Amino acid sequence: MSTPTSSKRPVENIDAILRLEKQDEEKIALHHRVFHAIGSFAGTPQFVVLQCGAMVCWIAFGRVFPDRALDPFPFPLLGTFLALEAVLLTSCVLIRQNATDRILEKRDRLELQINLLSEREATRSLRILQKLARRLNVDDEDCQQDELAQETSVDQLARGLREREQAEKAQ
Repeated sequence: MSTPTSSKRPVENIDAILRLEKQDEEKIALHHRVFHAIGSFAGTPQFVVLQCGAMVCWIAFGRVFPDRALDPFPFPLLGTFLALEAVLLTSCVLIRQNATDRILEKRDRLELQINLLSEREATRSLRILQKLARRLNVDDEDCQQDELAQETSVDQLARGLREREQAEKAQ
């Protein structure tokens, strides 16, 4: 049976993570927030519809009222605006992507730390279970000292992973 504090703990952990992310978001400068908003909007169907609508209106106005058009056919001003817009939107999207990458890197580090703590706890639990099995004289070959009950060397795992990656690249 779970106690009120144990059932409350995951919610507190989630709230703590959300609170930290909100604090990080509040530290972002105003101009970066503007770039993020533009980058977010640029990737939506609404933006595509708005963009197409604006171009159709520009071209239609130039065709319907050729004497009052600021930008007569073949619309060099429109082309210039669209090229400038493409450069600026690309920059906004890249700024947003870089910020997202930084957030994901932080989450990955947090996840790695949690996984390492979980592995340590699992190793301790296995050791305790093996000690209990020996004290209770439980005859089971699975209860003998095994690899899972040994401390995991993160350094050895990282080196092994790097060696496998290098071997795959060499092939």
